[in-house]
Amino acid sequence: MDETVAEFIKRTILKIPMNELTTILKAWDFLSENQLQTVNFRQRKESVVQHLIRLCEEKRASLNDAALLDIIYTQFHQHQKVWDVFQMSKGPGEDVDLFDMKQFKNSFKKILQRALKNVTVSFRETEENAVWIRIAWGTQYTKPNQYKPTYVVYYSQTPYAFKSSSTLRRNTPLLGQELEATGKIYLRQEEITLDITEMKKACN
Repeated sequence: MDETVAEFIKRTILKIPMNELTTILKAWDFLSENQLQTVNFRQRKESVVQHLIRLCEEKRASLNDAALLDIIYTQFHQHQKVWDVFQMSKGPGEDVDLFDMKQFKNSFKKILQRALKNVTVSFRETEENAVWIRIAWGTQYTKPNQYKPTYVVYYSQTPYAFKSSSTLRRNTPLLGQELEATGKIYLRQEEITLDITEMKKACN
């Protein structure tokens, strides 16, 4: 396992409260139940983290595996973020009622990586008919910064996409262009922010 991936996983686990750690690791579904049973979660957290990192090294965790763990942590703590909302509408003559999630993910990733070489994109679908997209941005000369990602949540049966507020606001126009290109839709950013309660209300 690459050292940068090990450090990424370590930092993510350190953020997770101990009373949530087992639940989040099970939701991650990267380490098996048997592997998790070898971990003494009553130890000091530093020792638990070291044990978990060794298990991840044995399974050769990838950058995408680490990104999925970060997405799950963010899902558990989504109420701590402020979300911008994009309202989507059909373009003239376009029909977007049929949404092919597999095609959307493949197209979104290809188009974004074509527009910006140094970027990593990870996806996680949920039971609520939502897809979580995690985007780590780089520049022409720097690798993606895995510690300042942008999250996008799209509920496939609604006209809304939600984007976490980010310090990297220069990438917001590019992100909107990619959503339009992959979804054949037009986006209008609303001048409001939503907490998680409001976000769920908007999707009902």
